[in-house]
Amino acid sequence: MINELITITGVEEVQKMLAEAPRVAVANGFLKALQAGAQVIQEAVAARTPVDTGKMRDALLTDITIDSSLRGGHAAIGFGKEGHKANFVEYGHRMIGHKPNKKEIGTVAPHPFMRPAAAVSADAAIEAFGDTLVATLRGNLLDD
Repeated sequence: MINELITITGVEEVQKMLAEAPRVAVANGFLKALQAGAQVIQEAVAARTPVDTGKMRDALLTDITIDSSLRGGHAAIGFGKEGHKANFVEYGHRMIGHKPNKKEIGTVAPHPFMRPAAAVSADAAIEAFGDTLVATLRGNLLDD
């Protein structure tokens, strides 16, 4: 039996680090994974956006949100302030004149591009999400 005195310092700090590290690693993993998956869908939407010039194409963006418990999140891909225009293109719309008659001038047929882009890129986005999440978590665990 060894009769040497062993002193351990910083136990509280180590416990705190161990308790927080997995949550931070998971949150970081979700953030990177959501960005990777969303990028696949955003590229598919951009490629199918029917207007090559103008504000709508330039307004395409992704908003990533991690939930408050750091156990998940979501990615929203859209056109920001130009979203109403994208909606009109996606679903079509009626054109109505101004007062006093407000007569229907005509209709614009739907030109779906967002839903088909999401459908075509869904599998690749899920794969990018999973691969990125695993790689990030493995990297965080190996760095420690």
